[in-house]
Amino acid sequence: MTTDKKEKNARSEKEILEEWSTPEQAVLPLLHYYMEKKNYISEADVSRISQLTGLSVSDILGIGTFYQHFVFHPTGKNSVRVCLTTPCLFRGGKKTFETLSKSLGIGLEETTPDGLFTLYPAQCLGQCSEAPSFSINDDVYVGIPPEKIPSILDEYRKGKICQTIVPCGKPLANEPIVFTGLRSGETRYLERYREDHGYRALEGLLKTGDAEAAFEQIRLSGVAGRGGGAFPMYRKLDAVRKNPPPRYLVCNADEGEPGTFKDRYIMERDPHSLIEGMAIAARIIGAEEGFIYLRSEYPHSFHILEKAIAEARSAGLLGPRILGSDFSFRLRLYRGAGAYICGEETSLINSLEGKRAYPRNKPPHLSEVGLWGKPTEEQNVETLANLPAILRNGGDWYARLGDTKSPGTKLFCLSGHIARPGLYEIPLGMSLRSLIEDLGGGIPGGRSLKGLLPAGSASKMLLPRHLDLSLDYPSIAEVGAFLGSASVIVMDDSVCMVDLAYWIAAFSHHESCGQCTPCRDGTEDVYEILLKIVQGEGKPAYLDLLKSIGTYMREASICGLGQSAPNIPLSSMEYFEDEWKAHIENHVCPAGVCSMRRDGILLFPPRRSRGIVAELPQMHFSVP
Repeated sequence: MTTDKKEKNARSEKEILEEWSTPEQAVLPLLHYYMEKKNYISEADVSRISQLTGLSVSDILGIGTFYQHFVFHPTGKNSVRVCLTTPCLFRGGKKTFETLSKSLGIGLEETTPDGLFTLYPAQCLGQCSEAPSFSINDDVYVGIPPEKIPSILDEYRKGKICQTIVPCGKPLANEPIVFTGLRSGETRYLERYREDHGYRALEGLLKTGDAEAAFEQIRLSGVAGRGGGAFPMYRKLDAVRKNPPPRYLVCNADEGEPGTFKDRYIMERDPHSLIEGMAIAARIIGAEEGFIYLRSEYPHSFHILEKAIAEARSAGLLGPRILGSDFSFRLRLYRGAGAYICGEETSLINSLEGKRAYPRNKPPHLSEVGLWGKPTEEQNVETLANLPAILRNGGDWYARLGDTKSPGTKLFCLSGHIARPGLYEIPLGMSLRSLIEDLGGGIPGGRSLKGLLPAGSASKMLLPRHLDLSLDYPSIAEVGAFLGSASVIVMDDSVCMVDLAYWIAAFSHHESCGQCTPCRDGTEDVYEILLKIVQGEGKPAYLDLLKSIGTYMREASICGLGQSAPNIPLSSMEYFEDEWKAHIENHVCPAGVCSMRRDGILLFPPRRSRGIVAELPQMHFSVP
């Protein structure tokens, strides 16, 4: 991607500043601009951004240090990021890390003596079905045998690497129903998209001008938020359009939940389905401006979407007076910088405004007070990409695809210990057993199923006895779990459930935004306790302490991160009490995974820098 970077840096700072609506909103793009020049942001760069935007140096640092992909000190020429979340760990991620570390002669967040490489942890690269994964700069590597890693690093030493911008991974694993473009092994750009009824729904809507009829089809379809909330889309649309203009449309493409990669598939294989869906939603709510907020861990998605948006603009499908109508819609792509919390809708809005991405208290809701204090419709990539098919085929057609509890289809991300990992589109209401055994091919290697994570790192886990559950939102909720974005991570009987809890706690601790005390200190406390347990230093009192902290986090945290962070550790304790007692009372790991000693644990880096907040005293339970 070297050529793309040169082209981006050819743009002037003034052009970047003028592209965005406020000086604050230009801060993240300007920080990216300087990062791409030399892989870190200098004191002089911060001063320059301060001059350009009128913000103080402390404001710039306060914003920039929130995001883990911005570095404010000299670092390696090449950034190596290795995924250390559960889907990759289950499929050789630790070995990948060990090989990278040994080959480079450095640990996490260290730089090689020659200044060529810095090694970082990655909080899910969205390559879960192709695990393990790592990236070097904007280049993504999946399923690489450890013995091939040294030769890849040698190519970067020679400066020869520049990957082609293509979709990562294999196409959709089964026959599509709604998302027909996902069967493609390459990107469907505008010409191919229009050959398959592309933009017909938008053309029909603009020809009739009947936004109310389009809204009614969405209501009849029953389509709900596919990012995890499952809130009926029509109700959010209706709430926004009832408030006075200006109104904004925001696509949440910050797909950071471990085990989730469905939105990346849409953006890399069928980007125009998202663009058309956004134009339809914008026409319904009367929005003239929209944004796609994309996580920085998806460099291929970023370049593909840039090209697709430019195509649509050139063809008159975006911009002023679309297709000769009275409807105008400006769509822009905004890149995050590495913060899991930005998947939370209000955190994303704060980031899009150029602020630290702290969650907001609700109410007021975004439909009333959203982007720049105006009514805002925020939806997930998958949700929006459903709209063209719904308008072409009718809401009743879509509703009949699912069951009475949850209409339509859903993209399920299947990873972990499964014979056929991948992305599957299935009707809501199919059984979990059918997904795991029929589509996924069951557990490989003669192993047996031990448990499942139905929503990445967020939900309470499920057990083999839950296999006959219907995959719809109410049925999963009845057993105390939730479907979320449908990132199903499968675990066989080789998994240690205490080790699992340790890695989930490490992830939550690293990604807590630090705003509220229950989450900031609770995630740290849980991580520290679990670290002692897997090091063989657990005590019986720790079990009650974990339960107490978890209850406090669930009840008092501001947003879903803190509220859901205890779910896997606590459900692991509930379902696998004997494993926990073996670790704590006998200092033995029955699965043979935990080393039960201090020098045998891959330690997670401390919580990433958060500027001024990092200097404040951390008030938390002491773990003797």
